Amino acid sequence: MTTITSTTLDPPTVEVRLSNAPVERECTGDVIADVNRAGNWIRGLELLGSVGFSLERALAAFNPTLRAASVRSAQTELAVTYDGEADAGFLYLPYASPASVERNSRLLDYSHSIEDDHATFGLSAEKELVLVRFRVPLNERLDTFLQLFGSPQVHH
Repeated sequence: MTTITSTTLDPPTVEVRLSNAPVERECTGDVIADVNRAGNWIRGLELLGSVGFSLERALAAFNPTLRAASVRSAQTELAVTYDGEADAGFLYLPYASPASVERNSRLLDYSHSIEDDHATFGLSAEKELVLVRFRVPLNERLDTFLQLFGSPQVHH
């Protein structure tokens, strides 16, 4: 289960929910999202470890692999990687239309990244990652930013 929702508050936020488990604890961490030339968010989210929790433990339930090479370019389901030396993980999110992304590989051409070093990591009672919530800069159009991941539910 991967659900993406957003708010149009100031600043706009995006929430990626990875399970239905209740959030028992929230921690602050750092996330990076890559963006293509059209302003679309691509691939998923890079998660950087934080002092407040173990990223390795938070991602363990997703059976992370060590190499991004094992991840398809147009994901159809959630895939997770984790690098223990860097204490960094990556959530490769499923695209709304993986076939469209495969047909137009230029959609995955990197342009720039956005970073939120005060993102919220929601953890379950078992300290597993339930959600990630991050801010989107005002200069990014939220509807365009989210386009490749479908029509997420938007809250105002």
